[in-house]
Formats: sequence, structure tokens, C-alpha cells
Amino acid sequence: MVDIEKIEKRTIQSFYEDGLAEIALGLIVLLLGGYFFAKEVVSENSSFRAVLDVLFVLVIVFGFLANRILRFFKRRLTYPRTGYVTFKKKELSPKRRVATAVVAAIISASLAALYGLSPSFKALYPAVNGLLFGVAGLLFANKVGLMRFYVLAASSAVIGVAVTAAGIGDIKGIFLYYAIFGAALIISGLAALVVYLHRSPRPAADASEGPDAH
Repeated sequence: MVDIEKIEKRTIQSFYEDGLAEIALGLIVLLLGGYFFAKEVVSENSSFRAVLDVLFVLVIVFGFLANRILRFFKRRLTYPRTGYVTFKKKELSPKRRVATAVVAAIISASLAALYGLSPSFKALYPAVNGLLFGVAGLLFANKVGLMRFYVLAASSAVIGVAVTAAGIGDIKGIFLYYAIFGAALIISGLAALVVYLHRSPRPAADASEGPDAH
């Protein structure tokens, strides 16, 4: 009997084996960290505030273009080595869409309420960011099944809590969290890419079979 779920999971794993997705996400996280750092050091009355707005727009634009950029590099690095297999994407049901929106609204409302009740809650922002990314990373790791994503999920929580425990502050703390976690994502992605390129050399131009052919 063919185990469709196992094949589908293996296909998902193959998409993330090269580490490119982590590198792209790490760059986005670092850009966010740069934005928060600039927001901290630039005064409210400075003309450089306009530069901050541009930086934030660049983060958003890069986030939208990240998938296209990722596919561009995969077509040149990954697909020539191990091919390309995909399954038809399952559309989210209306109930799941509503549930996702409700959960997001509850989290946002809860954070806003906590901040309203206690302005000192701002000091916990690094830990909150770290834990939220950690939970999301854990769910993603369960879906993909690659060990390094479990490590990244745990690292996110540890970094966020450690930055908060150090008493660095809200904006500075968020910047430090994003900087460290973004660097961790990029390092993890680069390590995965090096291993992938070593294990999957590009086949010869005149080869009629894949890289594993004998």
C-alpha cells in the first residue's frame, strides 16, 4: 500500500532541505531588527524618520517578493540537482479561515489588553515575540519533520526569554531578539545549503539520468 501522507511529507521536507527558505526568512527578520534599532536611535523630530518609513516599506516589499526570489534561486540551485515535485495545494475551508482569523484577533486583543493594563508589559515584548515565533516554529516543525526546525523553535523561545530577563528594554530588546534570531535562521539555512550542495552535486550536462544514477 502506498502511504500518500508519508510521500507528501517527504515532498515537503525536500522543499526545505536546501535551507534557502530559512535564509530568506532570516533576512526578513534581520530587516525588522534593523527597523526597530533605527526606531530606537532616531529621535522623534529627526528628518531620518522618513527613512524609517522607507525601511519598513522595504521590509514589507521584500516579504511579498521573498517567495519569487526563493523560487528564482531554487530553479538555479535545487531543481537541477534533485528535481521538483509538488502536490496540489489544499484550500483552507471557510471554517478554518474563520478559526485562523479568530485566533489572530484573540492574540492581538490579548496583547493590547495586557499593554493597556500594565505599560510595563512592554518590557516583556522580546519574550512574547520569542514565544510566539517558537510556537509557530514548533507547529511548522511538526508539519515538516526536520530536526533543525525544532531547534530553531526552541532557540526562538530561549532568545526571547533571555533578552527579557537581561532587562534590556522593549524596543532595544526586540531589536536584539530579531537580530540574534535572524542570524540563527541564516546560519541554519547556510549550514543546510552547504550540506545539501555537498550531498547533491549538479548532474553533468550530458547526463540522461538524475544525480543518483549509476
